[in-house]
Amino acid sequence: MKKFSLILALLTLTGAVSFAQKAYEGKIRYKKIDQPALAVEYNYPVNVVENALKAKMADLRLKYSASKGFISYNNSVISTITPSVLDYTFKTMPSGKTGKEKTILYMIMEGGNNIAGDAVVLAANGKSFLESLTPEVKRSNTIFEIKKQEDLLVTEEKKLKTLKENYEALDQKMQQNLEEQRKQSRIIASQKSILEDLKAN
Repeated sequence: MKKFSLILALLTLTGAVSFAQKAYEGKIRYKKIDQPALAVEYNYPVNVVENALKAKMADLRLKYSASKGFISYNNSVISTITPSVLDYTFKTMPSGKTGKEKTILYMIMEGGNNIAGDAVVLAANGKSFLESLTPEVKRSNTIFEIKKQEDLLVTEEKKLKTLKENYEALDQKMQQNLEEQRKQSRIIASQKSILEDLKAN
């Protein structure tokens, strides 16, 4: 069984401008073994990168299973990498500080002796595939930002609704208070009149 290990880490600039660094060689510990890998880093949080990966693989009609932080696509074909059936396993890891989140997405490829092409070509194709995720990551980030803004808008609208309801309740109490004041003024005027009549006698 030949084993090919690749790491993806995706790097983009914050804001509208985004780019990915070239994939580079590294290692990742998988099944208690340090395996050769490729890496590219993105300036986006883990959930954004994972969402982008899953969206890309869903477009390829590939299904995954998750275990111990790894996302696996077994017996799958990614034609831009190789026409051979391989097991693809991914791992995301945060690499930035709070407020400046970055993510490294690891990709491990495992296959048998019938893999089409040599390891060099496979690795090069793997790098190209991982680096090609940039549009998906940007799209994923936009989706998360939209959802975040929608949630914020809902929260602020609820605050405004509560303030209006509180105002209406206070206004109602004020109107009731004014009516009570008018009633009390009439009672006082009546009592004064009675007192004056008593004094006049």
